[in-house]
Amino acid sequence: MTERKGFTRRTFLKGTGAALAGVALGGGKIAEQGIFAPRVVHAQNEVVLAIQGFAHDAIKAILPEFESATGLTVKLEEGPASGNDMLTKYSTAFAANNSPVDVFSDADESSPVFARAGWVEPLDDIIPQETWDDFPESMQGQIEKFHSFDGARYRIPHEFAMGYFFTRSDWFAEKGVSSPTTWDEMVEVGKMFTDPEKGIWGTTDGLIKPALLYVYVAYLTAQAGGEVFAFDDGTAQALQFLYDMMHTHKIFPETALNQDYNAQNELYMADKVAFMRQWPFFQSVAEGNTEWYKPEKMKIELPPAGPAGSKSWWGGWGFSIPTSAPNKDGAKELIKFLTSVENAPRLAEGQSWFIMPRKSILAHFEGKGNPIVEAMGRYSDAMVPAARPFHPRVAEAQIIVDDMASLFLTKQASLSDVLKQGQELIKALESE
Repeated sequence: MTERKGFTRRTFLKGTGAALAGVALGGGKIAEQGIFAPRVVHAQNEVVLAIQGFAHDAIKAILPEFESATGLTVKLEEGPASGNDMLTKYSTAFAANNSPVDVFSDADESSPVFARAGWVEPLDDIIPQETWDDFPESMQGQIEKFHSFDGARYRIPHEFAMGYFFTRSDWFAEKGVSSPTTWDEMVEVGKMFTDPEKGIWGTTDGLIKPALLYVYVAYLTAQAGGEVFAFDDGTAQALQFLYDMMHTHKIFPETALNQDYNAQNELYMADKVAFMRQWPFFQSVAEGNTEWYKPEKMKIELPPAGPAGSKSWWGGWGFSIPTSAPNKDGAKELIKFLTSVENAPRLAEGQSWFIMPRKSILAHFEGKGNPIVEAMGRYSDAMVPAARPFHPRVAEAQIIVDDMASLFLTKQASLSDVLKQGQELIKALESE
């Protein structure tokens, strides 16, 4: 298991000082030389990129430059929303050496599986060293565990995601209450706003299986100081707290078990939720809802602290190239373009999902008051980030957590039974 520890802002931003002066867009040695040096690819004129739909507009905004420089046309397809869905959609095609895409956005859960199976290309000789050097020291451990295998890198991050705690500070001001800072306060404040008859809840999340229920259980387990794949005491505290929010205190809708992130976001923007954990892409989604959006409707606060403090695990998505990509030459050009020092900040400007602590991105946003960049810094200062739980067969291990948590939350099994069975299933998985 990955050692769970926070990191200081100094470590988080280590090495960025020089970049703040030299990597600004439109100036400096890197911009002058150009990390992305395109070549015209004549063999095939279309490159297929699969990525979640909410990211398409940000990518489309910079594609004309790529298409003009290379002679290629990029076709965007809707990508799966979870690593489990990635495995379901692509495993058969990849195993048959018949990829339907040239580049795809891949999740932490599925990337180790694809790399170990030999279904994705190593990127060390494709991505320039200048791009790899743009990532801070604080991300290197995660890159080595979730993006690499046997000494080679098979995925390059395009997202650094933590679950941020969004709050209706306007509601809090009306009632004269502060944002909850502990689990107990979360229940207390949640009760002040919950009105089931009007469909209003203290909090919610997307808990549909596969994968999304795991995300929230792992989030609470980090706050309890547990190791979720160990089904330990911290995991037990997390599951019990979620159960109590649903069934005892009734501040969390049971229907969340059938809810994805789109439904969660719609509920929040329909003025039905007082506070919630959500990934950073929600910032851009909400800002795009111009009739509804106001900054006070989604102020980011530190996560309410559990027994181990205020924590939120971090992970992310990244770009990979299938070994059977139909247009591999074009894929190599596109992945270099999208991840270059010049273009990573442009993508981050277009969608908060692409915001990472890369030196070039932080330099670009310095002094601009971006809510996600500011929250990233505050979370780092408060030692909120916790390492994503690692397992060599992470997608399968997450399904075990999903299934056991679901049994408990739907009252089909006791907590002691699901902890015991979960431990046995993880042990069996590790012995295969």
